[in-house]
Amino acid sequence: MSALDLAQELVQRLRGHWRRSLVDPLPGRTAILVLHRVLPSEAEARLPHRAPWCLGPESFERLLISLNDMAGLVCLPTAIAPHLAPQARVALTFDDGWRDNADIAAPLLEHYAIPASIFVTTGWLGRPSGAWREVIGEGLWQRQSVATIRDTLGDAGLPLPPMPPTHPGHAYSRALLTYFGRLADTDPRQLNEIADHLHRLLDQPPQGIDPFSVRRLENGGLIRFGARGVTFGAFETQSDERIRWQVRRSLQELRCLCRDPLPLFAYPDEHPSPRVRHIVKQCGVPSALAGGGGWLPHHHDPLALPRIPISQPIAQSPGRLFDYLLGKLTLRD
Repeated sequence: MSALDLAQELVQRLRGHWRRSLVDPLPGRTAILVLHRVLPSEAEARLPHRAPWCLGPESFERLLISLNDMAGLVCLPTAIAPHLAPQARVALTFDDGWRDNADIAAPLLEHYAIPASIFVTTGWLGRPSGAWREVIGEGLWQRQSVATIRDTLGDAGLPLPPMPPTHPGHAYSRALLTYFGRLADTDPRQLNEIADHLHRLLDQPPQGIDPFSVRRLENGGLIRFGARGVTFGAFETQSDERIRWQVRRSLQELRCLCRDPLPLFAYPDEHPSPRVRHIVKQCGVPSALAGGGGWLPHHHDPLALPRIPISQPIAQSPGRLFDYLLGKLTLRD
């Protein structure tokens, strides 16, 4: 981290503590937070190519404690219901259904008795497949058959990833993050096919949560499950027919697995377009969550409920977290 980045982080932390000491601007408000992974190692989660969507156990626990100090942590259906409570409400959601949601995040949620919702990409439930970013990124980071990864990407006409050094460090992690950005506009189906192919070749462990863990966590009462589609990739780039299939198939698969699945759907898109929202509504979905946004507006569209993404740098500092959440308020809210 550069000296400028360190200075900006320090300013954000101090400003958050100062702003909170002056006034509490959050009574009666509601926020839905979205996370992805909680890795076993804080140091691994802190790496640049993981930090935007991964937390470690310490930063996740710090996030839970900080949120519990500033708001009431409630289940998702309670959060989206109208309320005039003196304390703000916050609901935690996880996207995709990673195995570490059950192994690392769930025990901490149970320890603090905090409810959460996990929106599952049903196509990889208990199956030996993985998300393209993890398959490619972790294969390169672990220096696992690098030539195979590069040959597969090159044969598909995609940019070649940077070669890993003998001992990968922060510089190479930042290079991987930049490379992920170069692949962001690639057809999601092509990336998914490459990921499945490489996952088998590299013999990587399953990344998704297994059906038994889904049933076990649901029976525990604190965690509920919703659908997020069958495969990875934004809906906006897909045809109307393909989106309908994704929604209906994932809802059906989740109904077969869960006793009481959530009556909400989570888009893989940060800001779903009117076309995508209309198609999801046609599939009988009453409420749906976007991948990004701010606090829940007083007059919100139930098919475009905003969520606030939380990264590792934000989660680890109470002052920075409060400043970040306060910055997500708008005049309309």
